[in-house]
Amino acid sequence: MFTALFFLLVALLVAIDVPDLRRQKLNKDLAVYTIFMLAAIYLAMVQFYHWPFFNPLLMAAMRMQSP
Repeated sequence: MFTALFFLLVALLVAIDVPDLRRQKLNKDLAVYTIFMLAAIYLAMVQFYHWPFFNPLLMAAMRMQSP
């Protein structure tokens, strides 16, 4: 149920934002918007479904603490 509501919300956001960007021919802005939207969708799904997520900062912290 969450997944359907989540993707409905994403579709609503895309339907609101993308037509103006395409109408104004802001292709670079649309590319940046797409990248950030895909990253946000992925991170939200990782958070909700408790998927494993690689954290490079955690690895760096573990290396700093070990002698």
